[in-house]
Amino acid sequence: MDKEQLVQQIYDHLEADRVENALMGCLRLSRSIKDHLNTATFLWELLYKRQDVVRALHPDVSDLTVEAQTFVLKTSHQRWLDLHTLDFALLPDKPDHNIFRITAGELDPELQQWERTIAETVVPPNMDPYDTAAFTDSYNEKKANFRLRVKALQTIKVRLKARCLDYASQVERQLDLQRKNQGFLDLVQNEVNNFFKARSNDVYVKLQKAAELAVTPDLEDAALLLTEVRRALKVAADLLYTPVPGKTLCADGKERDLGEEKYLNRLQEFLAQRLKSSTSKELLQAELEALGKFLDRLNNLASKGVHASVALAEAKQGLVGLYFFLFNLSQQLLQNADS
Repeated sequence: MDKEQLVQQIYDHLEADRVENALMGCLRLSRSIKDHLNTATFLWELLYKRQDVVRALHPDVSDLTVEAQTFVLKTSHQRWLDLHTLDFALLPDKPDHNIFRITAGELDPELQQWERTIAETVVPPNMDPYDTAAFTDSYNEKKANFRLRVKALQTIKVRLKARCLDYASQVERQLDLQRKNQGFLDLVQNEVNNFFKARSNDVYVKLQKAAELAVTPDLEDAALLLTEVRRALKVAADLLYTPVPGKTLCADGKERDLGEEKYLNRLQEFLAQRLKSSTSKELLQAELEALGKFLDRLNNLASKGVHASVALAEAKQGLVGLYFFLFNLSQQLLQNADS
């Protein structure tokens, strides 16, 4: 079941007043998006004994640091405490007893039980008037205590429903935003691919190869992806500014090596020569410089050996940076061509 279906399922449970089912849906949803803090929060509501919560939570947070695990457990328990602290005492003669320890699964059965008990608490018929008065006073006091318990159960239930509704709504907005962002990322990738497909099949092929490596789960592909990102950037530089042997006097009056392997220098010189002075040009130059430093750092890590190789997530970050740079560059070139 995908995340959108889980959100809808939570809404359905809430509308049908199935609080425990809604909480379990929230737990499934939080685990699916690796929201560890809320996973712990929902576990407290379903289990509430610390040892049970720790045991159930361990697979989710085992890769976190001890400090992070402690934060998740402590913060989620404080959330449980906030929700289960009532504005009134559970027992009239014990005003400090206002923390209601109960799991979500116990709410409805206990509510039904107390409602039946209240209905059955009636004065026996055909009693002496004095006994009837005494029984009535006693039963009224008992019913008041029973109703206080029912009020506590209903309060916790309402708060849990509000928590589930708020969480489902937050995740729904998050998923919607992610879909919109994904649409933008798809647009960026498509624009870059089309731009270079029409101008250099070599650049296009390397971009496609890098994109293929980015979606594989194999950690060994991280170094390959990083290599393909550098190759794509280099062939893009070859297309835009062919290598020049020896030192070359650049647009800023300094001599630089613009040879075969100095593709970052060549790209910077291309930007300096071909683009008009503007904020967009300065941003592109800064973007290229940042991308170059990022790739150099990852390359240094990967060159230390397989055990110190770059993580796949970092290599993917390099690919994203490459696409954004090429997208902004292509847009600038197209605008200059039209003007």
